[in-house]
Amino acid sequence: MSLSGPAHPATAGGVRTELTVLADGRPIRYRRMGAGGGVPIVMVHGFAGELLTWAANQVPLAARHTVYALDLPGHGGSSRDLGSGGVPGLAEALLAFLDAVGVDRAHLVGHSLGGAVVLRAALFRPGRAASLTLVAPGGLGEEADTGFIDRLLGADDPAALAAALRPLYADPGLVTPALGELVLTALRGPGMRETLRGLADQCFAPGRQRLVLRDRLAELAMPVQVLWGTDDAILPAHQARGLPPAVAVHLLPGQGHMLPIEAAAEVNRRIEGIAAGG
Repeated sequence: MSLSGPAHPATAGGVRTELTVLADGRPIRYRRMGAGGGVPIVMVHGFAGELLTWAANQVPLAARHTVYALDLPGHGGSSRDLGSGGVPGLAEALLAFLDAVGVDRAHLVGHSLGGAVVLRAALFRPGRAASLTLVAPGGLGEEADTGFIDRLLGADDPAALAAALRPLYADPGLVTPALGELVLTALRGPGMRETLRGLADQCFAPGRQRLVLRDRLAELAMPVQVLWGTDDAILPAHQARGLPPAVAVHLLPGQGHMLPIEAAAEVNRRIEGIAAGG
């Protein structure tokens, strides 16, 4: 689960393009930045988010790497066709996107629901993932504040929308009227609320996630790290306990759910560190 924050200017050294590609017959919007060599970084947002979730991450990381951020099906400028649906369907869409843009292997980064998506993709096709960075991820425990989804999709004015967004952030000052207007405009797009409601029903039941993958982490040979804010009110940080010893767990004191925005510098440092391994 995730909402993008205020838009940041997409300017950095190297190549920057925002494009749409057909992936398994569905249009997927993405932004490609940077012209670094080696294995690229691919960033996947959470529920109700979009590629702008990563604006504060993609720009600095593109100084050394080629970095892709995409809109998952049902989100942003991508197709409303969810395919087979749920986390497995979104993981298939991610793999189809990698095929479409010619990325054989990537450092996969996922926030919230996107964390479950990149984890499932790595389990589907382990050779496609050079590493995994799971940021406040779904898929590591059942518990979730699914009431957030109901509040979000039921909001019909900026004030109600801002109230729905507030639990995502440790700093309530980041939930501005402009953010409320931005998200409300996105939700009013053709078919958006209906699509997100359908996806939510596929991925969540009241108070819980439908797909839990934590017991399969030990199958993965690539480096895996988990970043979580201790004050996350959406997906509780205690789900990071008891993971396999090979999984590096980094808890960020006092941080909430929106680490890509509120703790961008630390998220970038950790992604840079794991990507430096190859």
